[in-house]
Amino acid sequence: MPFTNDAHELLGLLAYIHLEHHQPEKSVVLLQALHAIGVSTPKEETMLALSLLQAGKPEAALARLDQLALNGVSDAACHLIRSQALHALGRKVEARAAMRAYLRARAASVTSRPDPASLNLSAPSSLA
Repeated sequence: MPFTNDAHELLGLLAYIHLEHHQPEKSVVLLQALHAIGVSTPKEETMLALSLLQAGKPEAALARLDQLALNGVSDAACHLIRSQALHALGRKVEARAAMRAYLRARAASVTSRPDPASLNLSAPSSLA
């Protein structure tokens, strides 16, 4: 039986729900299953890193984040999780550097948004 998109979405949603309800170990199992069958998205891999961190496995979280970085994924969420994992390991200097990277990434995402005044938000002529 093939793995369907609906099944993928269901596993991802269940993983998110477990993480939100303070059950990171269950989230890890579901997200590792998605990874093992090769269908996990960068968002799910990032959630796996967070789940590992919250499950008390900061080294495994860092390893997952390193793999994401090698694949070109290094967004604000990754920097924040990296900072938290490094802090949990007592690597304070590196944790501060990761937090600065997080703040820079957040600032860049805010400044890269279009100015609402520059958008044409008027109703289409067919509706006017």
